[in-house]
Amino acid sequence: MEARRLVRAFIVDDDQNSTALLLKMLESYSVEIIGTGTDATEKVRGEIIEKEPDLLFLDVEMPSMSGIDFCATIRPQVKPDMKVVFYTGYDKYMLEALRQQAFDYMLKPASKQELAKIMTRYYENRLSNIQQAIPLENTPLPSVMVVNQYNEHTVLHFDDIAFFRFDGDRRIWEIVTKEGKSHQLRHRTTADIILAYSRNFVQIHKGYIVNVQHISGVVENTCRLRPPLDSITELHISKNFRPNFMATFYNM
Repeated sequence: MEARRLVRAFIVDDDQNSTALLLKMLESYSVEIIGTGTDATEKVRGEIIEKEPDLLFLDVEMPSMSGIDFCATIRPQVKPDMKVVFYTGYDKYMLEALRQQAFDYMLKPASKQELAKIMTRYYENRLSNIQQAIPLENTPLPSVMVVNQYNEHTVLHFDDIAFFRFDGDRRIWEIVTKEGKSHQLRHRTTADIILAYSRNFVQIHKGYIVNVQHISGVVENTCRLRPPLDSITELHISKNFRPNFMATFYNM
């Protein structure tokens, strides 16, 4: 499956080596770099406002203005959900950064471990705030970034997902795709987060959430899926979830 860039990021740092390192490490996280700058100039400010990044990596110490002051000046002009990650060689700025509504804080030199924590937290925050989404005609299918317990990232279209299954032994949810492949989710992923992805995802049991678009029918209390998953018989509908599921299924 072709990888898609789900996050648009902008980097402002006067240290070109630090920028190059961060660019390289972000390649693993489906991030599109839409711009870079070396100082808090009016030109850079205008580019950030115009391009509307999802993530702004902002150096604290720059020639003309601190990153903290720069953040304060652009906040009223950028989209409210843009996340700012401050990074610097000194942790003395952490408190002030938090006062400027920083999403996170990273010390230089950037490490793979710290960036992994930041990006995992970003995607979890993003997934927990996803609103119900149904694709319109001639528009791309909505996608989700799956972050598993090993910090591996996979892009899946909603339509690729057949159902979600809860593994009681490991206490985690996993995705089963329409090709029959499984992807483990992080431990903190809950049924409520999954159900918020799309109204096509409906819970049928405490351990199962199905994508109604892949259901071919209901036999007694079992959902039957379309080929090639038509041999699956584990999707039993429990009494507590049956009314909501049936209402959704018959209104497809």
